[in-house]
Amino acid sequence: MQFVTKRTTELTLEEKHGLVDLFNEVFDKKRTVGEFDRQFLNNLEGYSYHTYAQENAKIVAANTMVPSVYLVDGKPLRFVNSVDTMIAEHHRGLENFYDMIKASFGDSEKEGYDVVYGFPNDNSYELFTKLKFMRDIGKLDTYCLPYRIGGIKKGFGWLNWASMLFCRIWVGCSSLFASSKKATYLIEKESESFNATRYNRSDGKYTVVEGLFAYKVMEYEGVRTAFIVDVFEKSARSFVKAVKCLFKNEKKNFDLILYVGHLTFGSYGLIKFPRKFEPKHFNFTGAILKKGAVDKKEFYEIDNWDINLSNYDVI
Repeated sequence: MQFVTKRTTELTLEEKHGLVDLFNEVFDKKRTVGEFDRQFLNNLEGYSYHTYAQENAKIVAANTMVPSVYLVDGKPLRFVNSVDTMIAEHHRGLENFYDMIKASFGDSEKEGYDVVYGFPNDNSYELFTKLKFMRDIGKLDTYCLPYRIGGIKKGFGWLNWASMLFCRIWVGCSSLFASSKKATYLIEKESESFNATRYNRSDGKYTVVEGLFAYKVMEYEGVRTAFIVDVFEKSARSFVKAVKCLFKNEKKNFDLILYVGHLTFGSYGLIKFPRKFEPKHFNFTGAILKKGAVDKKEFYEIDNWDINLSNYDVI
């Protein structure tokens, strides 16, 4: 299988349709070409990199790299996020996967990128790590507040008053202990360039509360969910403020609050899922493309990363 890499701005409309069709087939989604453009044009470069192969004029395998700038101990480096790894059912196999990722990673290295990171699903995770394209950095944690239990578990609507009261008491108690101390991270997004485009992606239905946080209210697996995508200043007090803001502005529109990331402090106003009860595994992996760009020991330690759903393309 022969692979080529093109920037989003170099793709023909037919090629975009081919990538969208493959995505919808593999992931059982309904992405449109408009959403494809918003997803991959909204970054500091103004394009992403699409590595793909065709058979009989149909795209049957693809992997995409989304560029950004991260600060590593204050130094700006060029990162790419590996997303939408997909192969049509009748072409799946170790050899095609290997050839695709080798081409994608190799072209990113040629373009001068220092680091690649990704959040592969469980199937891709096994391949990425066993073939040594990326190493494990850690697992993201899931934090929640079951605000309206009847919207989460059918038949429990009569307990909505209790779950709402519990959540408000929980957040109120958390606020008593929530520190204003800002957590610092060795590896973090260059926030100005990142936030300028990130919330125009996908369907664009994000709400940004200036200086505090970004969120998205949507139906997720049948539940009206308020996703806290990012809290800009990582402190317990800022998280509590974000949750209170959702209570005030969106209380009629959600039943569940979710945040996915990795927090190194407590009293943040949410409840952390025990790992074995998490509804989904969020694998976090990476690789250093440019030798010596980042210290390996520091890179593969999740506590060094400011990481959450804003870094990820799931919503």
